Amino acid sequence: MSHKQSMLLRLRRIRLRIAGASLLLLALTGLAGCSLLPAEQELQPPLVQPVQQEYDMEEVVTGNIQTFLKGTATFASGHVEALSFKESGGVLKGIPVELGQTVKKGELLVELETGDLELQLSLQQLNVERAQLLYKQAEASGANATDLRLRQIDYEREKISLDHMENKLAKARLYSPISGTVTYIQTMNTGDYINAYQPVVTVSDPSSLQLTYVAGDAGDLLPVETGMPASLKYKGKDYRGKVLQSPSSAPAKGTQETVDRNAVTLIVDIDNKPAGIQVGDVAELTIELQKRENVLILPRAAIRTYMGRYYVQVLDGERRKELDIEIGLMTPTEAEIVKGLQKGQKVILNN
Repeated sequence: MSHKQSMLLRLRRIRLRIAGASLLLLALTGLAGCSLLPAEQELQPPLVQPVQQEYDMEEVVTGNIQTFLKGTATFASGHVEALSFKESGGVLKGIPVELGQTVKKGELLVELETGDLELQLSLQQLNVERAQLLYKQAEASGANATDLRLRQIDYEREKISLDHMENKLAKARLYSPISGTVTYIQTMNTGDYINAYQPVVTVSDPSSLQLTYVAGDAGDLLPVETGMPASLKYKGKDYRGKVLQSPSSAPAKGTQETVDRNAVTLIVDIDNKPAGIQVGDVAELTIELQKRENVLILPRAAIRTYMGRYYVQVLDGERRKELDIEIGLMTPTEAEIVKGLQKGQKVILNN
Protein backbone atom coordinates (compact mmCIF):
# COMPACT_ATOMS: atom_id res chain seq x y z
CA MET A 1 0.00 0.00 0.00
CA SER A 2 1.36 3.38 -0.94
CA HIS A 3 1.77 6.29 1.42
CA LYS A 4 -1.12 8.14 -0.20
CA GLN A 5 -3.58 5.27 0.24
CA SER A 6 -2.61 4.90 3.89
CA MET A 7 -3.42 8.55 4.54
CA LEU A 8 -6.85 8.27 2.91
CA LEU A 9 -7.77 5.25 5.04
CA ARG A 10 -6.83 7.10 8.23
CA LEU A 11 -8.96 10.11 7.29
CA ARG A 12 -11.96 7.85 6.59
CA ARG A 13 -11.73 6.31 10.09
CA ILE A 14 -11.53 9.73 11.74
CA ARG A 15 -14.68 10.83 9.87
CA LEU A 16 -16.56 7.71 10.94
CA ARG A 17 -15.65 8.35 14.62
CA ILE A 18 -16.76 11.98 14.34
CA ALA A 19 -20.07 10.92 12.77
CA GLY A 20 -20.71 8.31 15.54
CA ALA A 21 -19.95 10.85 18.22
CA SER A 22 -22.30 13.37 16.61
CA LEU A 23 -25.14 10.85 16.48
CA LEU A 24 -24.59 9.96 20.17
CA LEU A 25 -24.63 13.66 21.12
CA LEU A 26 -27.87 14.22 19.24
CA ALA A 27 -29.51 11.26 20.99
CA LEU A 28 -28.46 12.52 24.40
CA THR A 29 -29.69 16.02 23.60
CA GLY A 30 -33.10 14.64 22.58
CA LEU A 31 -33.45 12.76 25.81
CA ALA A 32 -32.51 15.82 27.82
CA GLY A 33 -35.02 17.89 25.91
CA CYS A 34 -37.76 15.44 26.78
CA SER A 35 -36.97 15.72 30.47
CA LEU A 36 -37.35 19.49 30.31
CA LEU A 37 -41.00 19.24 29.21
CA PRO A 38 -43.50 20.23 31.95
CA ALA A 39 -44.91 17.17 33.86
CA GLU A 40 -48.59 16.55 33.82
CA GLN A 41 -50.07 17.69 37.21
CA GLU A 42 -52.23 15.30 39.32
CA LEU A 43 -55.79 16.47 39.97
CA GLN A 44 -56.44 17.13 43.70
CA PRO A 45 -59.84 16.10 45.21
CA PRO A 46 -62.13 19.03 45.98
CA LEU A 47 -62.13 20.24 49.59
CA VAL A 48 -65.19 19.01 51.60
CA GLN A 49 -66.50 21.29 54.29
CA PRO A 50 -67.19 19.40 57.56
CA VAL A 51 -70.88 18.99 58.44
CA GLN A 52 -71.88 21.27 61.27
CA GLN A 53 -73.34 19.05 64.07
CA GLU A 54 -76.77 20.11 65.19
CA TYR A 55 -78.05 19.64 68.75
CA ASP A 56 -81.52 19.62 70.24
CA MET A 57 -81.44 22.47 72.72
CA GLU A 58 -83.71 23.49 75.59
CA GLU A 59 -83.79 26.87 77.31
CA VAL A 60 -83.87 27.39 81.08
CA VAL A 61 -87.10 29.22 81.94
CA THR A 62 -88.85 30.47 85.08
CA GLY A 63 -92.22 29.15 86.15
CA ASN A 64 -94.12 27.16 88.73
CA ILE A 65 -93.56 23.50 89.56
CA GLN A 66 -95.74 21.23 91.63
CA THR A 67 -95.47 17.63 92.79
CA PHE A 68 -98.32 15.22 93.43
CA LEU A 69 -98.78 11.77 94.86
CA LYS A 70 -101.02 9.80 92.55
CA GLY A 71 -102.11 6.19 92.75
CA THR A 72 -104.88 3.70 93.33
CA ALA A 73 -106.25 3.36 96.85
CA THR A 74 -108.32 0.42 98.07
CA PHE A 75 -111.23 0.31 100.46
CA ALA A 76 -110.37 -2.05 103.28
CA SER A 77 -111.76 -2.82 106.68
CA GLY A 78 -110.35 -0.95 109.63
CA HIS A 79 -110.86 -4.07 111.73
CA VAL A 80 -109.09 -7.07 110.26
CA GLU A 81 -108.31 -10.36 112.00
CA ALA A 82 -105.67 -12.62 110.43
CA LEU A 83 -105.95 -16.06 111.99
CA SER A 84 -103.15 -18.59 112.48
CA PHE A 85 -102.25 -21.44 114.83
CA LYS A 86 -100.03 -20.01 117.55
CA GLU A 87 -98.33 -22.83 119.42
CA SER A 88 -97.84 -25.51 116.78
CA GLY A 89 -98.90 -26.41 113.29
CA GLY A 90 -100.51 -29.55 111.98
CA VAL A 91 -102.12 -31.32 109.06
CA LEU A 92 -105.09 -29.52 107.53
CA LYS A 93 -108.42 -31.29 107.89
CA GLY A 94 -110.57 -28.64 106.27
CA ILE A 95 -111.56 -25.00 105.79
CA PRO A 96 -115.37 -24.97 105.94
CA VAL A 97 -115.76 -21.38 104.66
CA GLU A 98 -115.29 -19.66 101.30
CA LEU A 99 -113.79 -16.37 100.19
CA GLY A 100 -116.34 -13.58 100.52
CA GLN A 101 -118.55 -15.58 102.88
CA THR A 102 -120.18 -13.76 105.77
CA VAL A 103 -119.39 -15.37 109.11
CA LYS A 104 -120.48 -14.80 112.69
CA LYS A 105 -118.34 -14.42 115.76
CA GLY A 106 -117.37 -17.87 117.07
CA GLU A 107 -117.92 -19.67 113.74
CA LEU A 108 -115.43 -22.45 112.85
CA LEU A 109 -113.03 -21.39 110.09
CA VAL A 110 -110.14 -23.90 110.02
CA GLU A 111 -109.63 -27.37 111.49
CA LEU A 112 -106.56 -29.60 111.83
CA GLU A 113 -106.46 -33.38 111.89
CA THR A 114 -106.81 -34.73 115.43
CA GLY A 115 -107.34 -38.43 114.84
CA ASP A 116 -109.92 -39.92 117.25
CA LEU A 117 -109.56 -37.06 119.73
CA GLU A 118 -113.24 -36.18 119.49
CA LEU A 119 -114.21 -39.77 120.35
CA GLN A 120 -111.82 -39.79 123.28
CA LEU A 121 -113.25 -36.46 124.40
CA SER A 122 -116.81 -37.84 124.37
CA LEU A 123 -115.75 -40.90 126.39
CA GLN A 124 -113.87 -38.73 128.84
CA GLN A 125 -116.94 -36.59 129.40
CA LEU A 126 -118.75 -39.75 130.47
CA ASN A 127 -115.86 -40.66 132.79
CA VAL A 128 -116.11 -37.25 134.42
CA GLU A 129 -119.87 -37.57 134.83
CA ARG A 130 -119.50 -41.07 136.34
CA ALA A 131 -116.81 -39.94 138.79
CA GLN A 132 -118.94 -37.00 139.80
CA LEU A 133 -121.98 -39.22 140.47
CA LEU A 134 -119.92 -41.66 142.56
CA TYR A 135 -118.57 -38.80 144.62
CA LYS A 136 -122.06 -37.43 145.30
CA GLN A 137 -123.30 -40.92 146.15
CA ALA A 138 -120.51 -41.43 148.67
CA GLU A 139 -121.21 -38.04 150.17
CA ALA A 140 -124.94 -38.75 150.48
CA SER A 141 -124.40 -42.20 152.05
CA GLY A 142 -122.22 -40.75 154.80
CA ALA A 143 -118.96 -42.36 153.68
CA ASN A 144 -115.95 -41.78 155.91
CA ALA A 145 -113.51 -39.04 155.10
CA THR A 146 -110.99 -41.32 153.42
CA ASP A 147 -113.53 -42.89 151.02
CA LEU A 148 -115.00 -39.51 150.27
CA ARG A 149 -111.56 -38.09 149.49
CA LEU A 150 -110.79 -41.02 147.18
CA ARG A 151 -114.00 -40.37 145.26
CA GLN A 152 -113.09 -36.72 145.02
CA ILE A 153 -109.61 -37.55 143.67
CA ASP A 154 -111.13 -39.81 141.00
CA TYR A 155 -113.43 -37.01 139.90
CA GLU A 156 -110.69 -34.36 139.78
CA ARG A 157 -108.36 -36.69 137.86
CA GLU A 158 -111.00 -37.36 135.21
CA LYS A 159 -111.79 -33.63 135.03
CA ILE A 160 -108.11 -32.71 134.46
CA SER A 161 -107.90 -35.26 131.66
CA LEU A 162 -111.05 -33.83 130.08
CA ASP A 163 -109.74 -30.26 130.27
CA HIS A 164 -106.51 -31.34 128.57
CA MET A 165 -108.41 -32.97 125.69
CA GLU A 166 -110.68 -29.97 125.25
CA ASN A 167 -107.67 -27.65 125.19
CA LYS A 168 -105.93 -29.85 122.65
CA LEU A 169 -109.00 -29.86 120.41
CA ALA A 170 -109.40 -26.08 120.72
CA LYS A 171 -105.81 -25.55 119.57
CA ALA A 172 -106.56 -27.59 116.45
CA ARG A 173 -109.38 -25.23 115.43
CA LEU A 174 -109.64 -21.58 114.49
CA TYR A 175 -112.84 -19.68 115.22
CA SER A 176 -113.79 -16.24 113.99
CA PRO A 177 -113.18 -13.62 116.70
CA ILE A 178 -115.55 -11.14 115.00
CA SER A 179 -118.58 -11.08 112.74
CA GLY A 180 -117.57 -10.07 109.24
CA THR A 181 -116.50 -11.24 105.79
CA VAL A 182 -113.82 -13.76 104.85
CA THR A 183 -111.36 -11.65 102.80
CA TYR A 184 -108.44 -14.09 102.55
CA ILE A 185 -107.94 -17.86 102.49
CA GLN A 186 -104.52 -19.47 102.11
CA THR A 187 -104.49 -21.77 99.09
CA MET A 188 -104.14 -25.24 100.62
CA ASN A 189 -105.49 -28.74 100.22
CA THR A 190 -106.67 -31.24 102.78
CA GLY A 191 -103.63 -33.09 104.11
CA ASP A 192 -101.22 -30.16 103.65
CA TYR A 193 -99.12 -29.18 106.63
CA ILE A 194 -99.76 -25.76 108.21
CA ASN A 195 -96.93 -24.12 110.12
CA ALA A 196 -97.40 -22.25 113.35
CA TYR A 197 -98.09 -18.52 112.84
CA GLN A 198 -98.84 -19.07 109.16
CA PRO A 199 -101.89 -16.89 108.25
CA VAL A 200 -104.66 -19.15 107.01
CA VAL A 201 -107.86 -17.10 107.00
CA THR A 202 -108.56 -13.37 107.36
CA VAL A 203 -111.89 -11.94 108.49
CA SER A 204 -112.72 -8.24 108.00
CA ASP A 205 -115.46 -6.13 109.50
CA PRO A 206 -117.23 -4.47 106.52
CA SER A 207 -118.90 -1.90 108.75
CA SER A 208 -115.50 -0.31 109.47
CA LEU A 209 -114.26 0.65 105.98
CA GLN A 210 -111.29 2.92 105.33
CA LEU A 211 -109.39 3.90 102.20
CA THR A 212 -105.77 2.70 102.16
CA TYR A 213 -102.95 3.47 99.75
CA VAL A 214 -99.79 1.34 99.71
CA ALA A 215 -96.72 2.94 98.11
CA GLY A 216 -94.06 1.02 96.24
CA ASP A 217 -91.33 2.94 98.09
CA ALA A 218 -91.47 4.42 101.60
CA GLY A 219 -89.64 7.49 100.27
CA ASP A 220 -92.68 8.43 98.17
CA LEU A 221 -94.64 9.11 101.37
CA LEU A 222 -92.06 11.24 103.19
CA PRO A 223 -93.74 14.57 102.21
CA VAL A 224 -97.21 13.33 103.24
CA GLU A 225 -98.56 14.52 106.58
CA THR A 226 -101.73 13.83 108.52
CA GLY A 227 -104.51 16.27 107.61
CA MET A 228 -103.40 16.89 104.01
CA PRO A 229 -106.36 17.24 101.64
CA ALA A 230 -106.90 14.53 99.06
CA SER A 231 -108.81 14.34 95.79
CA LEU A 232 -110.58 11.06 95.06
CA LYS A 233 -112.41 9.60 92.09
CA TYR A 234 -114.69 6.66 92.85
CA LYS A 235 -116.85 5.07 90.16
CA GLY A 236 -116.49 8.14 87.94
CA LYS A 237 -117.44 10.68 90.62
CA ASP A 238 -115.15 13.16 92.40
CA TYR A 239 -114.88 13.27 96.17
CA ARG A 240 -112.78 15.13 98.70
CA GLY A 241 -110.97 13.61 101.65
CA LYS A 242 -108.00 13.97 103.95
CA VAL A 243 -105.09 11.91 105.24
CA LEU A 244 -105.91 10.23 108.55
CA GLN A 245 -102.61 8.40 109.01
CA SER A 246 -99.23 8.68 107.31
CA PRO A 247 -95.96 6.85 108.08
CA SER A 248 -94.85 9.78 110.24
CA SER A 249 -97.96 9.53 112.43
CA ALA A 250 -98.36 5.73 112.48
CA PRO A 251 -97.81 3.91 115.79
CA ALA A 252 -94.16 2.97 116.24
CA LYS A 253 -95.04 -0.08 118.34
CA GLY A 254 -96.24 -3.46 117.20
CA THR A 255 -94.80 -6.40 115.35
CA GLN A 256 -92.10 -5.83 112.74
CA GLU A 257 -94.63 -6.76 110.08
CA THR A 258 -96.97 -4.01 111.29
CA VAL A 259 -94.17 -1.43 111.43
CA ASP A 260 -93.04 -2.31 107.90
CA ARG A 261 -96.60 -2.10 106.60
CA ASN A 262 -97.20 1.30 108.23
CA ALA A 263 -94.01 2.66 106.61
CA VAL A 264 -95.58 2.38 103.14
CA THR A 265 -99.28 2.91 103.92
CA LEU A 266 -101.60 5.90 103.99
CA ILE A 267 -105.07 5.83 105.52
CA VAL A 268 -107.44 8.34 103.90
CA ASP A 269 -110.90 9.45 104.97
CA ILE A 270 -113.48 10.26 102.29
CA ASP A 271 -116.05 13.03 102.79
CA ASN A 272 -119.69 12.21 102.13
CA LYS A 273 -118.87 8.53 101.82
CA PRO A 274 -121.08 7.01 99.10
CA ALA A 275 -123.38 4.12 99.87
CA GLY A 276 -122.66 0.63 98.62
CA ILE A 277 -118.89 0.63 99.07
CA GLN A 278 -117.52 -2.90 99.30
CA VAL A 279 -114.24 -4.21 100.66
CA GLY A 280 -111.81 -4.28 97.72
CA ASP A 281 -113.35 -1.36 95.80
CA VAL A 282 -110.76 1.11 94.47
CA ALA A 283 -110.55 4.88 94.05
CA GLU A 284 -108.02 7.08 92.25
CA LEU A 285 -106.09 9.16 94.79
CA THR A 286 -104.33 12.50 94.24
CA ILE A 287 -102.55 14.46 96.98
CA GLU A 288 -100.82 17.78 96.35
CA LEU A 289 -97.39 17.54 97.97
CA GLN A 290 -95.17 20.57 97.28
CA LYS A 291 -95.28 23.68 95.10
CA ARG A 292 -92.64 26.22 94.05
CA GLU A 293 -93.42 29.47 92.23
CA ASN A 294 -91.20 31.60 89.99
CA VAL A 295 -88.26 29.19 89.98
CA LEU A 296 -85.88 28.01 87.27
CA ILE A 297 -87.25 24.99 85.43
CA LEU A 298 -85.66 22.60 82.96
CA PRO A 299 -87.07 19.46 81.30
CA ARG A 300 -85.73 16.30 82.85
CA ALA A 301 -84.72 15.17 79.37
CA ALA A 302 -81.94 17.77 79.53
CA ILE A 303 -80.58 16.59 82.88
CA ARG A 304 -77.94 13.89 83.14
CA THR A 305 -76.98 11.96 86.24
CA TYR A 306 -74.10 9.74 87.27
CA MET A 307 -73.63 8.21 90.73
CA GLY A 308 -75.73 10.87 92.44
CA ARG A 309 -74.25 13.73 90.44
CA TYR A 310 -76.61 15.91 88.40
CA TYR A 311 -75.19 17.82 85.44
CA VAL A 312 -76.06 19.25 82.03
CA GLN A 313 -74.17 19.81 78.78
CA VAL A 314 -73.91 23.22 77.12
CA LEU A 315 -72.07 24.48 74.03
CA ASP A 316 -68.79 26.33 74.55
CA GLY A 317 -68.04 27.48 71.01
CA GLU A 318 -68.24 24.24 69.05
CA ARG A 319 -67.38 22.01 72.01
CA ARG A 320 -69.62 20.42 74.62
CA LYS A 321 -69.10 21.46 78.20
CA GLU A 322 -70.46 19.88 81.39
CA LEU A 323 -71.97 21.97 84.19
CA ASP A 324 -72.88 20.58 87.62
CA ILE A 325 -76.32 21.58 88.86
CA GLU A 326 -78.39 21.28 92.04
CA ILE A 327 -81.92 19.90 91.77
CA GLY A 328 -84.98 20.90 93.82
CA LEU A 329 -88.48 19.59 93.17
CA MET A 330 -88.84 17.01 90.43
CA THR A 331 -91.89 15.88 88.50
CA PRO A 332 -91.98 13.10 85.91
CA THR A 333 -91.20 15.68 83.18
CA GLU A 334 -89.58 18.74 84.82
CA ALA A 335 -87.09 19.68 87.51
CA GLU A 336 -86.42 22.77 89.57
CA ILE A 337 -82.88 24.11 89.12
CA VAL A 338 -81.61 25.45 92.43
CA LYS A 339 -78.01 26.12 91.43
CA GLY A 340 -75.71 25.94 88.41
CA LEU A 341 -77.77 27.57 85.62
CA GLN A 342 -79.33 30.92 84.80
CA LYS A 343 -82.51 31.89 83.03
CA GLY A 344 -82.11 31.85 79.27
CA GLN A 345 -79.19 29.43 79.16
CA LYS A 346 -79.53 26.75 76.52
CA VAL A 347 -78.83 23.16 77.38
CA ILE A 348 -78.28 20.15 75.13
CA LEU A 349 -81.06 17.58 75.44
CA ASN A 350 -80.01 14.13 76.59
CA ASN A 351 -81.35 12.32 73.50
